[in-house]
Amino acid sequence: MLEVLEIGENRQSGRCVQTDPGGKVSSAAADPPRSKTALALALKQALATTPLAKVTVSGLAAAAGVNRQTFYSHFSDVYDLARWVYTTEVANHIMAHASYDQWADGFSELLGYMADHHDQAYAVIRSLKHSELESFFYRSLREMMRVIVAELEGELKLQPADREFIIDHYTLVVLGHLLHWLATDMRENPYVLTERLEFVLHGGVRESLERFAARR
Repeated sequence: MLEVLEIGENRQSGRCVQTDPGGKVSSAAADPPRSKTALALALKQALATTPLAKVTVSGLAAAAGVNRQTFYSHFSDVYDLARWVYTTEVANHIMAHASYDQWADGFSELLGYMADHHDQAYAVIRSLKHSELESFFYRSLREMMRVIVAELEGELKLQPADREFIIDHYTLVVLGHLLHWLATDMRENPYVLTERLEFVLHGGVRESLERFAARR
């Protein structure tokens, strides 16, 4: 899922600026955020034709218009770059659909794309420790759930601890199914899984908020 979801690369020029013949450093090489973005774009372009395991630092650096030293100032290896791209784009995608009406569509798109690009997704996932993967998805999904709970809470008055419990509970519901789906090689149809999750959660979050508010 590295080559389609956006991480905000600069599209104004449509190219990566390289070092000129006089030795001037390109704007991408001189500007750390832009050089990271250029490397991310180079990786996504490389993955269109090359498995992640065969992508090289030298090839990415050349495509991005930076040198190897610049690459290693940002990332320890190609997998480190892939992890950064993957986590950044997944988090952005989740938050782009962080509303009660949109979360399921965004979640099904995310899972569907991961399933369609199975090998690339697992190449990155397997480079992460299980605790890192779980922590990343937990943080991203919790931010989404926080927005949804705030939207549904409305005028209800909840104790802060109760609100946080509801956010945690429904985050863990989605997280548990996501991690199980990944652990079972994405066997379940992602759209069916999302539909079932949405059916279970539909009305449940609001009902939980109302019940906690009523017991104050």
